[in-house]
Amino acid sequence: MKGIQSLLAWIQRFSLLRNSIYIIGTGTVTSVLGYFFWILAAHLYTPSAVGLGSALISAMTLAALLANMGMGPTLVQRLPLREKGAAWSLTLNAGLVTGIVAGLFVGIIAVMALPLFSSQFFTIVSHPGYTVAFILSIPLMSISTLLDQTFVAERATQHMLIRNALVALFKIPLAALPVLLLAPAGGFGIFLAAVLAMAIVLIPAFVAQVPGLDRDYCLALRGMAGQVRSMFSALTGNYFINLGGQAAGYLLPVFVLVRLSAADNAYYYTATRVGDFLLAGSAAVATSLFAEGSHAAGDLTHKVRSSAKIIAFILAPGMLLCFLGGYSILLVFGQSYAAHGAIVLRIETISAVPDAITSVYVSVLRVHRRLRAAALLNLGMAGVMLVLAWLLLPLLGIAAVPVAVLLGESCGSVAAGIDILLARHRRLIVAAMAPGSGAEHQEDPRDVVGRSAQGD
Repeated sequence: MKGIQSLLAWIQRFSLLRNSIYIIGTGTVTSVLGYFFWILAAHLYTPSAVGLGSALISAMTLAALLANMGMGPTLVQRLPLREKGAAWSLTLNAGLVTGIVAGLFVGIIAVMALPLFSSQFFTIVSHPGYTVAFILSIPLMSISTLLDQTFVAERATQHMLIRNALVALFKIPLAALPVLLLAPAGGFGIFLAAVLAMAIVLIPAFVAQVPGLDRDYCLALRGMAGQVRSMFSALTGNYFINLGGQAAGYLLPVFVLVRLSAADNAYYYTATRVGDFLLAGSAAVATSLFAEGSHAAGDLTHKVRSSAKIIAFILAPGMLLCFLGGYSILLVFGQSYAAHGAIVLRIETISAVPDAITSVYVSVLRVHRRLRAAALLNLGMAGVMLVLAWLLLPLLGIAAVPVAVLLGESCGSVAAGIDILLARHRRLIVAAMAPGSGAEHQEDPRDVVGRSAQGD
């Protein structure tokens, strides 16, 4: 018992590991509670209502992502550098107001555009209350996401875990409320449960969690326009970094559907969702590294080494389990899912290694404000994945997608390695030309990743 207490105390002091655990825990808890939410919805609502509700929630999530894609990382980058009180509050408020305005704008566009894609979405525009609810849901989700990024920036991701757990928990009884009240809500009953849960949890977030960060938060608004302008460059860079990092994930299932069939997409989507648990660990550690580096970039070398060790500890057992037991894991979904999806899961397991390398390197580039290089890296990998997947799908079937992802991530890892070697070469040239200037002691930001591979 004493050993366990000592371990927990050490984890609590080691903020990189602690925050990584909380981020991973957030995904785990929301997934488990979300599982019960959809089981309840399946029993209380018709299949068509469940389908519409899930589509509305997906549309809301994508719209919010487009509305504030770059603001979250920008807050992680800037908040640690701001003095507590008015300065810190102004930066956070500028991010929140930008998210609200962008969310309303994107929400209005989404309400007009969604019915053009499917007649099922005419429900949104057929009732003024539904229209208003959907438009308001986008800024609500934007605020929620930006609060999570604020907790990441302040290395207090336990608040992120609590907030998301409460949202996932409240959704369950709220989904049953329309049925208990005999209200003919249909798919909107499911959708409104998610929206109301987010809105309710925002109250304790602003009353207790944000003040609990000990940053003397206040409603500072003076000078907000200038604050937003000063954030624009970082906002644009982070937007394209995230776009490159997430575009392929949204488009690849569409490619499978168009080039193959709906059944093939079901096999692919199920297998890749299982494999995403592997990638989630690396993403969580990389996010935590970004926050740590934003607080103190000078100690980045040690933090990168620690991140590599944590990721290896997480990935090794997971990769072994998925590679050797992938078929058995997918049998839970059915024989056909295991037969078709096992190869997808095995290849995706291999791609977890280069994915971890590029995730960590993008965080290093972000810490050192090399946003253009990070954006080009992510966009380049996404381009390779999408082009190869489109060309190979008719030839290899659904196995083409993880092959394309593996090759894209591998190209990104090679590009990162070349960038590190070029940086070292330039540093050596500078040192040779001016041996007395102290240039040989100057550390290029990219060297931290190269040295981390050599161990402690």
